[in-house]
Amino acid sequence: MGMTSDGTIDIPRILISGVKSKVGKTMISIGLMRALENRGFKVQPFKVGPDFIDPGFHYFATGRKSRNIDSFMMDPYSILETFQRNSRDADIAVIEGKTGLFDSHDAVEEEGSTAHVAKIIKTPVLLVADVERMSRSAAAMIYGYKIFDENIDLKGVILNRTGNPRHSSRVKLAVEELTGLKVYGTIPRKEIVMPYRHLGLIPVHEREEYEDLFDSLASLIEKYVDVDEIIEISRNAPEIEEVDPNPIFIPRRKKGSVGVVMDKPFSFYYQDNLDALKASGLEIKVIDSLNDRKLPETDALYIGGGFPEVFAEQLEENKSLRKDIYKFCESSKPVYAECGGLMYLGESIITDKGEFDMVGFLPYKTEMNRKFHALGYTVYESITDTIISKKGDVLRGHEFHYSRVIPSEKLNFAFKVQRGKGIEGWDGISKKSTLACYQHLNVLSYPKFIENLIENIRVGDKE
Repeated sequence: MGMTSDGTIDIPRILISGVKSKVGKTMISIGLMRALENRGFKVQPFKVGPDFIDPGFHYFATGRKSRNIDSFMMDPYSILETFQRNSRDADIAVIEGKTGLFDSHDAVEEEGSTAHVAKIIKTPVLLVADVERMSRSAAAMIYGYKIFDENIDLKGVILNRTGNPRHSSRVKLAVEELTGLKVYGTIPRKEIVMPYRHLGLIPVHEREEYEDLFDSLASLIEKYVDVDEIIEISRNAPEIEEVDPNPIFIPRRKKGSVGVVMDKPFSFYYQDNLDALKASGLEIKVIDSLNDRKLPETDALYIGGGFPEVFAEQLEENKSLRKDIYKFCESSKPVYAECGGLMYLGESIITDKGEFDMVGFLPYKTEMNRKFHALGYTVYESITDTIISKKGDVLRGHEFHYSRVIPSEKLNFAFKVQRGKGIEGWDGISKKSTLACYQHLNVLSYPKFIENLIENIRVGDKE
């Protein structure tokens, strides 16, 4: 990456999108990332959308933390800033899209779509299409993507799940002759299992068991995709305007500490949130909810999402830590919990294996459903001051959960849901200085998040 004399930045980059979900976009993105990494490139990964699973895979494949970029939750400046800040020392950026290229937050507007992000960061796009049992019709489908928005720099296509060599050559010929787009790879049907569900259960130091998978994906890409041509496309990406640094990531003097429960049950954190906490002067103390018996001395707690229901029995067994967290909440020090963290702070989690005691500070149980209870973007209005927000503030985020809340008594809510589900139109269960939400919040969608949290931390003589 290089900075030019006219205030622009030259960042080699490529965006891998899909015609829809489940076309092999993640497999191809990760395979390309690892192939480039194996070639000696420093690869900076990104994920379009509010996803936690794929960025974890990106990290395992490249050794670099992936960042989320999303044009519904973030403004263009924030997208450009996090893209530039995290790509500065990389050789190439690989961005994985979400869902279909043009799928957005509603039926008409482009905000929230991969296409919108591609335009903001002026990135060339490769479209992944599943062409199983298709030939000439694949050209019609892909041509529609080409002409739908001609402001997209759609460079070409990767055809996934082709059949025998004859089928592969026919589909490639149809697409190139009838759409004018180049086909950069044809990947035959291949049995490589991507363990999406369980990534959140794999801590960083256990990534070794995925090394063979990632190298197999890299070999697949090297064999069937023109990686040299993709590198050339990335190097010819247009320069982008340099933006000013985001002040929330500029390091400040020490202001205390925050305990972050980050382990197998609780692994869903936006990396920019953690970076902003660290830059604010807060020392991050990582807590293991399964193995740590005591809570460390800290000024605040942050409990993210994940899979507490999978580890409910083990969480129940760690009584001493649950007791410490209860006391911490009772002390009125700030505690912020999202989704899985909300479940943990309640009285119990009910699964198909039974009912398991949790921290018990907040007056509700959570019950797991077989189908998701809520999924999608959220817009909340803060109806009171909280440890992370001021009354009247609007918070944009995302929710995805299979559990539902069963109150034991009347709940105090801090947020009114303008978009989304939450807890039947409300969210942000509050008690003392503890706040638990189903919404996942990215600091780039609501920068006051960290500032307000610090205001509520009692640091005493540490000031």
